[in-house]
Amino acid sequence: MNINDTMMIPAAGFAVMLYILWLILKRRNFAKNYPYEKKFLLTGTEYRFYKILKEQCDKNGLLICPKVRMEDFLHVTDRRNRNKYRGYIKSRHIDFILCDRELHMLAGLELDDSSHDTAAAAKTDAFKNNVFKKIEVPLYRIPAEPKLYRNRIDEMIRDLVRNRSC
Repeated sequence: MNINDTMMIPAAGFAVMLYILWLILKRRNFAKNYPYEKKFLLTGTEYRFYKILKEQCDKNGLLICPKVRMEDFLHVTDRRNRNKYRGYIKSRHIDFILCDRELHMLAGLELDDSSHDTAAAAKTDAFKNNVFKKIEVPLYRIPAEPKLYRNRIDEMIRDLVRNRSC
């Protein structure tokens, strides 16, 4: 064994240590670049409403899809202006979509709380109303008043069941 061989062993160990240090720093930076944490899917108000809605939907064989992005159920038909019209729907959602057992969309449902009282929200609400008219799917709006939930949900489901059997 010559002097060069004995120097390579510590150099190799040093290189491994540098590599491990690089991996640790890379992992630490990776975590910094993803500043996310989970949160609840529904707000407290939405969840209280959901529990009543679910009870009634279960009785009538309806499925609930919460917080559905509009782009997930809409297709832009204007090919020339696809990106423009896609921009209107890609970051908007509907609070709940009601479906039959085969996941055919029967209705949209918006729970309107005080956040719907602004001019910007009124514009978005009008947009959603017009889109649902265009796709010929009812969009129900229920005020976020717990004492009204059960009656409004019952009316809506009676309407949906009646229209489904026609």
